[in-house]
Amino acid sequence: MFTIIFNIILTNIILLSYGIIFKVFLVKEKVLKKNLNELPLFGIILLSFISLLLNFIFPINKILGTIIFITGLLFFFNEIKKNNLIGFKIIKLILISSIITFFLIAFSNIYRPDAGLYHLPFLSIINENKILIGSANIHFRFATTSILQYLSAIQNNFIYDLKSVSIPSASIFSFFIIYLLREIKINFILDKKINSLIFFLIACYSLISFGRFSNYGNDAISHIYFLFLLVFILKNYSNIKFSIKIFNKLSLISIFLFATKAFMSLVLIIPFIFLILHSKKKEFLKNTFFYLNALFFAGWLIKSLLISGCLIYPIKQTCMESMSIYDKEKTTIEARSGEAWSKDWVNQKNVKLNFEDYNKNFNWIKTWKENHLKKIIEKIAPYLFFLILFFMTIFFQKKRALNKISIKEKLPNKIHIVFFFTLIMVIIWFFKFPLYRYGAAFIAILITMCFIYLISFLKMIPRKDIMKKNMQIFLCICVLVIFTKNVLRIHKNIYINSNDIWPNIYPTEKEIITSSFEKIKNSQGSLLYFYSKGELCMYSQAPCSNFKIKNLEKKKLFIYDFYWIKKQI
Repeated sequence: MFTIIFNIILTNIILLSYGIIFKVFLVKEKVLKKNLNELPLFGIILLSFISLLLNFIFPINKILGTIIFITGLLFFFNEIKKNNLIGFKIIKLILISSIITFFLIAFSNIYRPDAGLYHLPFLSIINENKILIGSANIHFRFATTSILQYLSAIQNNFIYDLKSVSIPSASIFSFFIIYLLREIKINFILDKKINSLIFFLIACYSLISFGRFSNYGNDAISHIYFLFLLVFILKNYSNIKFSIKIFNKLSLISIFLFATKAFMSLVLIIPFIFLILHSKKKEFLKNTFFYLNALFFAGWLIKSLLISGCLIYPIKQTCMESMSIYDKEKTTIEARSGEAWSKDWVNQKNVKLNFEDYNKNFNWIKTWKENHLKKIIEKIAPYLFFLILFFMTIFFQKKRALNKISIKEKLPNKIHIVFFFTLIMVIIWFFKFPLYRYGAAFIAILITMCFIYLISFLKMIPRKDIMKKNMQIFLCICVLVIFTKNVLRIHKNIYINSNDIWPNIYPTEKEIITSSFEKIKNSQGSLLYFYSKGELCMYSQAPCSNFKIKNLEKKKLFIYDFYWIKKQI
């Protein structure tokens, strides 16, 4: 148990340290008490892109991971040494976030089957190789991996247990909750009740929906950062058009979101709109941060192009058909099948339509409604139940005349903008990929905004003192419920798996042992990949695939390995 606690604390220190580096060197501001809680969330973004850019030249191996670790550690102690008051706040943040992270991941499992199929196998590729050109030809899902795999890759060093690759995802949730609680408090002090109320509802939704680590895939983290983006916009709305620093932060979050999951690409329109409206366009050309954002964005697109032949896989309009690594037939199939599967294609009854026909003319609606819609309702039901309880509380308070709404409580324009943007996201999600894990945060924010409109229309927004008391009570209930669930899970498993406290990333005896993976070679005897015989590859020797690939070829292109599918004549 000591090992996992030690690893969590060190990981959170490094994530915060790179947030300090971000603040001092990119934003060029001092680290202050008021901005401390957002730093780890930006440090996570910076570390992820550093890992990505380094992987163009080096594998993210133990040596490189250790250098990244030591650099972060030096900045951490330097910041504590410079300012004792901030130093105390930093230590407090690390301890609280580490406690939350521990309760999330102890005796938990990884997200299956995605983690075993391609998250962990791609992670092992990053740790062992420079970018593998055409690696989507080994497994098409390698083209759909997330920047989060690059964040996990830097856990590979001489200090950590390699199983600590699971920690950053849990740390993201921990830092986000702490950040939200701080923002609720600050906005109350600034008398921004609507902001506080929305941040409170987002915090409760996050506790309800992201309190179980085994449900964490790339999608969950992308939704957490989508919520972070909305909080950032609501908090800084009046300054985005005038401050280059705030605009560049917004852009960085949006680019990171796009790199977490391709379905978040629509968020890129947000910084574009603010750029058009910005009052200091000429000053962008003098700003290093602006160019670094451009580098991060270009780096992610180039990486995707080198892996799959597409800037955004499997959108064929972004693919380069002239590239030998591009497999047009496979890409087309995956584009159709991905949409069809998210529309519950597998649960068709009687005659089964093919992917293309199923996606057309709302042929999918009946099947989706009978199956996955029920799952969506089941998933969102706890949050809806919470909103009903909260509504009933303020309704009965209003009946007792404990609160009144004033003219100042009219909803600002930024609320309408968030509502309509989220509505557009939900509509696109519904028509293209109506799977709950793709649209969780969009649905939640849309419901939240409708709730805000409802209580505003009914003049039920409580007085400041009453609202504060309500929020404290309901937050405590949410925290207690999530804490209790995780404690009971740990208690249940501690006697059964006392030596298996870590989320397992390796192939187990029940699945398959790494040594039994088949080495697939080309005609020259060069290793192409490891075949796991249909089982999950997990974190094993790279590259690994759970299915055999026909006509796969490999050659050396400068310093890179180059994979392609040999065309049959």
